[in-house]
Amino acid sequence: MGSRLDDEPTKDVNPVVSEILRRAKTGELCCLSCAAGCGATDYAARICPVCGKSVELRPVSGHGRIHSYSVFHTQYNSKLPAPYTVLLVELEEGPRLAVVFDRGGESPPKVGDAVVFSGADDGIVRFSMA
Repeated sequence: MGSRLDDEPTKDVNPVVSEILRRAKTGELCCLSCAAGCGATDYAARICPVCGKSVELRPVSGHGRIHSYSVFHTQYNSKLPAPYTVLLVELEEGPRLAVVFDRGGESPPKVGDAVVFSGADDGIVRFSMA
């Protein structure tokens, strides 16, 4: 018998990820950006991946394109009834995020489709078609 994944996705030992999820729940999608201003943006880097300086949380546009996706036919989380689609979204700012596709009766996604941040609840970040 398989085990279920944690049904409390907001309970994260990483305080940065916890803060990203908290802000997403209020409608503000954030990533880590170089505090020195070199322009690098990442999801959860502890230091700037380009210049090695410190990073800080900054809001991002919430717009991106589907890089890849997968449809899950097994319910691993009580808040995500199967089937559900997980997208790997490449944000305009560069980072790639794994998010849940907020389908809303729309047709299946395609790689390259434009998507937009649509909110977060229970630690689950959602994107929908742009």
